[in-house]
Amino acid sequence: MPLEGFKSVTVPEEAYNQAKQLTRLGLEESIGKAFSKAIQEYTSKREQLIKELTAIRQKWSNKGI
Repeated sequence: MPLEGFKSVTVPEEAYNQAKQLTRLGLEESIGKAFSKAIQEYTSKREQLIKELTAIRQKWSNKGI
């Protein structure tokens, strides 16, 4: 059961092992923070694509009116 304020997720074992290794090496404070940082980096790289796709979908949904 996750702690209060947290949600439970399932991740590939390889990803968990990499986050665990970052923690052991002292590069991250905790496994959770390693995952959080990885997700933030991933989404920041995809942010422009997300904005473009959202704009296109909005444009097409307005054409149906």
